[in-house]
Amino acid sequence: MWRSPLLVVGWVTVGTLATLWVLAATPLRSVEGVAPLVAPDRVAALIALTVALLSGLAARRMGPARRRLVVLLVASLLVCGLFVGRVLVQGTHSVVPAHGEPTLRVLSWNAAGVHPADIAQRFHEVAVRRDVDVLVLPETGDEIARMVSDRLDLLGWDHAMFEDGATSVFVRDALATEAGYVLLPGNPPWAGITVKPRRASAETPFIVAVHVQQPSPGNVAVRDEHLAWVESLCAGSDFVLAVGDFNSTPNHLDSGRLGRCADVALAVEAGAASTWPTWLPSWLGISIDRAMVGPPYEPGTFGFEVLRSVDTGGPGLGSDDGADHWPILIEVTAP
Repeated sequence: MWRSPLLVVGWVTVGTLATLWVLAATPLRSVEGVAPLVAPDRVAALIALTVALLSGLAARRMGPARRRLVVLLVASLLVCGLFVGRVLVQGTHSVVPAHGEPTLRVLSWNAAGVHPADIAQRFHEVAVRRDVDVLVLPETGDEIARMVSDRLDLLGWDHAMFEDGATSVFVRDALATEAGYVLLPGNPPWAGITVKPRRASAETPFIVAVHVQQPSPGNVAVRDEHLAWVESLCAGSDFVLAVGDFNSTPNHLDSGRLGRCADVALAVEAGAASTWPTWLPSWLGISIDRAMVGPPYEPGTFGFEVLRSVDTGGPGLGSDDGADHWPILIEVTAP
């Protein structure tokens, strides 16, 4: 009697996983209820592998259901292979150096849950060691941004700060002066901010600091608005650098693109390198913190790194206790 429930649950699970794998390659990947489920390829592979193991153990017992269990085992392994294959195609490298000397280094970190003094200190340690020019803090709020800015001043990292309520950008003083950066109005609520130079170039990009709404029930329309906003900015300028918390894996993006902008991590075989959540092992996480660049930038020459050596622990302000995102470091190269 125990074999029938296993077969039913197993086939429903495998069929659902196979359907989700296909949906990620169609426009239905953005539909409410589907969008969150097409993200975790590694989790899906683990579930399929679990079904295969249970089917294999059950098939060792002689009986009329043995052949059907073997078929389920094979199907589960095939589905597992589909998800693993997609992860490998997207790329799992968490450290990819730039081709040539970088013109700019940008660090992005959704550090919500970390105390502002610790955000500044931990960033400063990386900034000094890696010569970082720009810091992007999605989802950290204006109060935290000001506290981070004050702390960076004390640490000696001279900068200009741009913020608009929920996301902030810190640009090294010399670069901010050279570029003549100004904050542009008109972004959708909570989507991020835009920092425009006098003239966009490889050294002074048009910066879009991103915090796209997560694809949870009831938020898909807002999410679509946020992604459309990023896409419109990619269409409006050369040398666009959109970076931050996209709440999107490569499965959510059309061939790793938003209009003219292409995904850096995918271009350098790091598209599936886990950036979230920090409390899971990296081999089980997903990649939702991204950098996307517009022409004439060539994303395949950029450097990309998930900074897992950075301490993401709390406590933060209030009840928060650490960040659930890893920082990412982008090395920008001239075309």
